[in-house]
Amino acid sequence: MRNRLNHDAMAAVGFIEPWSVKAGSATGAFLSCTDPNASVRVVTLDRDEAVEVDWEIERHPDAFFIREYDLGSWAEIPAAARRSDVYELSLEILFTRNESTKPVVAIGPLLLNLVPDGGLVAVVDGESHPVADVRNERWYQLDISFSLSAMGFKVRRAGQPVVAERTIPLGPADISGPICIGGVSDRSRRTLNARLGRIRLTSADHETEWRFPTRGPVGSISPVQQGGPAIIVHNAPIFSVASPRFTGEVHDPRLAADQFDAIHLHDDDFGGFDWAADLTVNIPEDARSGVYALEIGTDRGVERLPFFVRPREPRSNVAVLLPTATYLAYADEQLPPHRYPWHGSDRAHLFAIDNNFLSLYDTHSDLSGVSLTSSRRPRATLREDYHYPLSNSPHLLPVDLQLLKFYARNGIAVDVLTDRDLHDEGLESLSPYSLVLTGSHPEYWSSAMMNGLDRYLGSGGSLGYLGGNGFYWVVAFDGDKMELRRGKNDIWSGRPGEVHLSMTGEPGGNWEDRGNHHPQALVGVTYVIMSFGASRPYRRLEGSYAAEYAWLFDGVGETFGDSGTVLGGAAGYEVDAVLRSEETPANLVRLAVADGFDDSFQVRPDLWLADGEAERAAMRRSDMTIYRHEAGGLVFSASSVAWIGALPAPGEDNDVGRIMLNLVGRFTD
Repeated sequence: MRNRLNHDAMAAVGFIEPWSVKAGSATGAFLSCTDPNASVRVVTLDRDEAVEVDWEIERHPDAFFIREYDLGSWAEIPAAARRSDVYELSLEILFTRNESTKPVVAIGPLLLNLVPDGGLVAVVDGESHPVADVRNERWYQLDISFSLSAMGFKVRRAGQPVVAERTIPLGPADISGPICIGGVSDRSRRTLNARLGRIRLTSADHETEWRFPTRGPVGSISPVQQGGPAIIVHNAPIFSVASPRFTGEVHDPRLAADQFDAIHLHDDDFGGFDWAADLTVNIPEDARSGVYALEIGTDRGVERLPFFVRPREPRSNVAVLLPTATYLAYADEQLPPHRYPWHGSDRAHLFAIDNNFLSLYDTHSDLSGVSLTSSRRPRATLREDYHYPLSNSPHLLPVDLQLLKFYARNGIAVDVLTDRDLHDEGLESLSPYSLVLTGSHPEYWSSAMMNGLDRYLGSGGSLGYLGGNGFYWVVAFDGDKMELRRGKNDIWSGRPGEVHLSMTGEPGGNWEDRGNHHPQALVGVTYVIMSFGASRPYRRLEGSYAAEYAWLFDGVGETFGDSGTVLGGAAGYEVDAVLRSEETPANLVRLAVADGFDDSFQVRPDLWLADGEAERAAMRRSDMTIYRHEAGGLVFSASSVAWIGALPAPGEDNDVGRIMLNLVGRFTD
């Protein structure tokens, strides 16, 4: 359905694409704005004060305007596929939850609708004709025959006898256009929530069949028979879902593609917005690597759209790897208050609710989980002043900016990279650096990212893991799109057999369950507890005083991290600890521990612990660790989403800052 953006919560929104760009290149700005005469400039975000930079900005339209966007996926059979005025359309369809009347099939003025009580109703010449009663979550075969004088319907459960049959006389009508499945060609109606399987179009002398591939999303599907027209697939539905042939005995689409040759349509799907660029930002070759923003000054205030500039050539031997996959997973999360009690507010979530934008933490209107997103979308939560309503504290980018501001304040140069750069370029993106530091919440990782990091550590590089709940979810990328399959989880649960990513075919879920790249083996710790209760300080352990790692704590007291912007301390929100596991590096050293968390912090229920409740109680802690990789580099883990937030404010000093200076000093001196 075509919509006009609602700007009640924010006067200007948009996205920068690409949002990670090398100095000496250009990037585009795609805006929607209520003020046609808004001013624009580029400013720094990674310094204590935003400073304007004199970069060339090319304007394309003369004035800004309010954008339109499409929500909802549907399929379209081109008119050229019909070789006769007499033909039959057959399709496999499973209806999911629909709370309003939705189009099932539309051919010009002829409609077959699904009404909320589960009835299929044909609309011909403005009159409604009941066809059949159907139930959700059942596969049906729907056969619709057309002639010059009548339209016929047969409905059956897949592979079973006909359960309903109806013939409706037709008067003169223009049905020369495309056949729309799940939507209408002028995009004026909300699309259908349903699953589509095989589709067949039959005339007296020809048959054309389309089967959905297990790899996707794709925008067109060629027929099984060569030479026929392709079905057009609008707005990125979910591919590789269980079809009528799914038996439950095979869960890997690579082994039984016919059991997963279906797609899932949602009325709130989107495949990335097809806006034209309003601006082009030209970044000088000598631009400093860092985090910048396009600042938009409107008659209602200022909004900033962040982007990331990589150096044309490395200028430091330390890089900060910003977790844009996590930024994208959380982007425009709705956080419906009836499910999640808000302890604060933020205009970005109100904007998302007003426009029905969804994040990978939300569910579609039929209550299935959102597993696909795109960077070509307004990312209203990606701001330096963003506050997460559930914790009433900064989260993601504003926390990571604290690290960059802290190092700049102390005269330490670091280069900025993103995890998407790592995905695209692998080891080459990291190899110039002796030390790579993560952001505060590096939760989402693709196989290419994991393999690149493994190769970096294997080449002697060092890693500072400065977050919590890191290296957790498996994702895949295809251009601007990112895919996630959660499996069974308390955020939302996928359906049985649908854990494999359609973009790559590999298993999704979390890295702990993949049999490789377990975070315990990679960084020595595993995500164990979370809460929005008060964060806690760390207490040094014996290992921090030993000669091998005492340098990291030079000038640091026995306890540290008793204040911070994320829930008031250095260890909080989501934290990691050392599991008793053969995966743990043999030379791992626990440097410090944070414990004494309130009762709202409970160990993940899916985490198996050999000694049961006693061990579970002991795991209510955060472990700061370090080990030397077999290739020679160091791997340091702060093990807390709140860690970076505990760095000192301008004009202040604290032990968390001293540890971070000592860590980087080891590689920059």
